[in-house]
Amino acid sequence: MKNFSHTTKGQLRALASISKNNRTPNAPVVLANMGFLINSYREYVRKRGNPWLISGYVKNAQFQKSMDSLYGSEMQAVSYISELRKSTRGRCCAFCGSLNNNQIDHFLPKEHYPEFSIFLLNLFPICACNQTKGKKTTGATVGQRFLHPRFDRNIGERSVFVRIRCHGDIPTYTVVFKKPKGVTDAAAFDFHTETLISKEHLIEYVKDGFERFCRRPGNIVRTLKRSNPHNKQHLVQLLCDEISEACWQHQSKNNWESIMLQSLVERRTVNWLWKRLSSPGRNAGDPLVDL
Repeated sequence: MKNFSHTTKGQLRALASISKNNRTPNAPVVLANMGFLINSYREYVRKRGNPWLISGYVKNAQFQKSMDSLYGSEMQAVSYISELRKSTRGRCCAFCGSLNNNQIDHFLPKEHYPEFSIFLLNLFPICACNQTKGKKTTGATVGQRFLHPRFDRNIGERSVFVRIRCHGDIPTYTVVFKKPKGVTDAAAFDFHTETLISKEHLIEYVKDGFERFCRRPGNIVRTLKRSNPHNKQHLVQLLCDEISEACWQHQSKNNWESIMLQSLVERRTVNWLWKRLSSPGRNAGDPLVDL
């Protein structure tokens, strides 16, 4: 999960540019619906993209087809869509935090809300969790909805944890969600995390990271290729430095790389790691377990 600082700046200019472009067959449709589109954009901002509060457009096949066509077009007026796609590919998914996002998602699906097909505040990078999100906007219970990357504040604060146990035997992994204090909508947070964050895939990611650390600590913390930490506090500091770097790179504390590293800092896990790293006769770079 990640916050985005999308803005409405230039969005009305984009609509005006499209409506005046005689080379696109969509211009008359946009021009005829300009008032509706402007009011819809303003309502979206005013109601913070909340699907429980936004009415949505009465279906009109021609309008829907035109807006869908504009989303896939290469017009200069909507170049911000392809720029968003290019600049975020391979970075933190706005919805689940994985590092595999390769597409752009409409927060409110364009099939149900064609008026927001090219509205920047409705567009965010997403990974394969888009298949789970699909065309859903709300849950079965009032208040259940997906968190909005622009309007739900602090969703990038640490709220997803993985706890590792039975380190030396057959490790077990447990995913825990903790709502940050700054996230006020508990129903939305619970619905979002339980629906979109695949515990199975996240555990596989953390498991791979933990095993890589055990096989070769320097694969995770580069300084451990050449030297061992001086003490447990030094080990924690090295891991925290890696966490800070991952959070800065992905602009979210809930990116999966950061979640994996945070699981290594958890008290029981870091105690086990330090015991292995400081075992008598172990050389820097050696594995922590017998391979």
